[in-house]
Amino acid sequence: MKTQSKLWLLLVLFPLFLVSSQVAAEERASCRVCGMYIDQYQKTAAELTYNDGKKEYTCGVACMLREVEEEGGISAFKSVKVHDWVSGKLVNAETATYVMGSKVIPDMVPNYIAFANRDEAEAFVAKEGGEIIDFNIAYQDVSPVGTTAPFRLRTAVTPGKGNFSVGMVYGYNEKDRIKNGSNGINPNTFMNNNAAQPKAPKQMVVNQQALTFNYSPTDDLALFMNVPWFEKQMNTLVRTGKQINDTSAEKNGIGDITLEGRYNVWRSTRWDKFATVLLGTSLPSGHFDGNRDSSGALQAPGLQLGKGVATFTGGLLYSERWKDWWLHTSALYTVNPENSDDFAFGDVASVGMALHYTPNYDWMVGVEMDASYTEKNQDKGIKVGNSGGTAVNLAFVSDYRFLNALGGNFKLRGSIGLPVYENLNSNPMVNAKKQPFTQVQLGDGFFANVALVWTFRDAPESY
Repeated sequence: MKTQSKLWLLLVLFPLFLVSSQVAAEERASCRVCGMYIDQYQKTAAELTYNDGKKEYTCGVACMLREVEEEGGISAFKSVKVHDWVSGKLVNAETATYVMGSKVIPDMVPNYIAFANRDEAEAFVAKEGGEIIDFNIAYQDVSPVGTTAPFRLRTAVTPGKGNFSVGMVYGYNEKDRIKNGSNGINPNTFMNNNAAQPKAPKQMVVNQQALTFNYSPTDDLALFMNVPWFEKQMNTLVRTGKQINDTSAEKNGIGDITLEGRYNVWRSTRWDKFATVLLGTSLPSGHFDGNRDSSGALQAPGLQLGKGVATFTGGLLYSERWKDWWLHTSALYTVNPENSDDFAFGDVASVGMALHYTPNYDWMVGVEMDASYTEKNQDKGIKVGNSGGTAVNLAFVSDYRFLNALGGNFKLRGSIGLPVYENLNSNPMVNAKKQPFTQVQLGDGFFANVALVWTFRDAPESY
């Protein structure tokens, strides 16, 4: 397998890190927590003065509360002040009145808005909705981060109008055992134990690089795009007489581009419960090779770079928070139509759950599990026996926010996981000598991902 995937990642990440470090040193004041520029958030910015006289600034109340909590409480500061939404003047954060969960999201989520006078807060709620709370309730309720992002599923939280992120992702996936139903066996052992077996897959390795983009044009809508590049290699054991040879084939190129939209249909005023609809498609940008073997069957479906046709995904997302913990769940269904080469990958029904812990605003650690049922592929309308099945995957994940720069922040994300249960379809066959053999699939192995993500929010002009 070529090593250009890892080299590509290092060549991109290292200069980006250097540039970001230089930009981080500029004099333009940015939020201590999230990195957003303070001058874009004058109606919500907070000023924190430590007991030693040092001053810090945050873009709004939510990040102010996070910094206070990070330092162990309000006693760590000589003063903490927030901007009154009406007059724009700095007022004592402890005596201010706050509106949470309104239709107005001036800085980030949760959207705490400060008022010097309770009457003005009540008038705001009557017009824009939300809940009136005091400093102590806000301090007890705030989470270390506004939301967390799962790896193998989506969050139901939409982050607010103007939120933008771009990521560079490197992924590795390896499958290295024969799966006949739920039973796993070493490929060499499988061939040696089945004298009539003409061939069997030995190992599948996929290196993937991708560019990802997230953008929220409104407070309730979030858009996502993934542009992947694949390097796929398949090793196959082939019987020639009494010899078993190890053959290799590979394909490299752009994959199918994914486009998704998430629309938040309901959320609680405390920003701790969310229900969202997801709709998505993949564009047939990846090459699909319709070459067939002497029997007319498609050659190496697993090495295809794309599906040769647009696909469609729909489903529901639900997310919920308990202080430092986030739960994300999803239920999705993907339709894979038949392409122009008379081949259709099986439709996929999947569910997933992620549990994340955020000890502070720099770190997230968590565990994620997803389960999928894939229908059999169809070649010229005939179901392919050794395709489809059930798989359950478990992954351990982590985020580290290591740098504030460019009006936002950089995160290093990583995950590693493996299938914990698989029941994959196989296909019993008989050769010309009436000897039985089995067409099988690869499974087991492991997967891993690492990503660098920059997140920024453009301040809403209407506020």
